Amino acid sequence: MAKFADHMDKIAQGVTEGYQKIEDGVVGGYKKIESGVVEGFGKITDACSGAMLNEEGSLKTGKIGDAVVGAYQKVENAFVNTFMAKEGESVEDAKARMAAEQAARDEQMKADAAKRTADQKAMIEASLEGSRNAGKINK
Repeated sequence: MAKFADHMDKIAQGVTEGYQKIEDGVVGGYKKIESGVVEGFGKITDACSGAMLNEEGSLKTGKIGDAVVGAYQKVENAFVNTFMAKEGESVEDAKARMAAEQAARDEQMKADAAKRTADQKAMIEASLEGSRNAGKINK
C-alpha cells in the first residue's frame, strides 16, 4: 500500500509540475502580449501627439489655422488701437493695461465674495444663537 501511495504522490507531483509549466507559459505569453500592446500604444500616442502638438503642448494649426489666427490678431489689434488705447499708448501697452485692470477687478470680486461669505456666516451664527436662547428667561 505504501508503494501505491508513493506512486500516486509522484503522479500528483508530476501533474502539478505540468500544470505549473502550463500556467507559467500562459502567464508569460499574456505578459508579452500586454507589454507589446502597451508599448505599441505608447508609440502611436507619441507619434500622434508629435504630429498634432507643438512643443509647449498647444495644437498645431497648420497654414489655414495660422492664417485665421493672424487675421484675428489683426482685427483685435485694430479694435484695441481704435477703441481701447489711450492717447499715445501702443496696442501692446493697451492690452497689458487692460489685462492688469481685469486682474485687479477679479481680485476685488474675490475679496468681496469672501467678505459676503463671512458676513453671511456671522448672520447665520447670530440667528442660530438667537434661536437657542429663545424662550429662556434672562435674570
